[in-house]
Amino acid sequence: MATSSLVTEVKERQYEDLVLVHYRNTTPQKEKIPFEITKDGVLKYRGRLCIPNVAGLRRQVMGENHYSRYSIHLGATKMYHDIREVYWWDEMKEDIGEFVAQCPNC
Repeated sequence: MATSSLVTEVKERQYEDLVLVHYRNTTPQKEKIPFEITKDGVLKYRGRLCIPNVAGLRRQVMGENHYSRYSIHLGATKMYHDIREVYWWDEMKEDIGEFVAQCPNC
């Protein structure tokens, strides 16, 4: 699904996305919220890695999933379900739908 270098870059760049910074700053103050900060400082949403909206990381995650030999061109719904097992970002479903709509093979 994702290479370790992509996951490493995501973890490092979470601090560049103002929305994720906001979630990070409010997480320790509230109880029963879906966000958590792991021991190594990574922001997660219900156990899923939060993808910042920087450096094309979201498109990279979608591209790696969409063109993977295990799930190539299976459509937006399948791609969304596959990606949401590991990753999270605001409006992820809409972004995936737009990404798949731009694929000439789909």
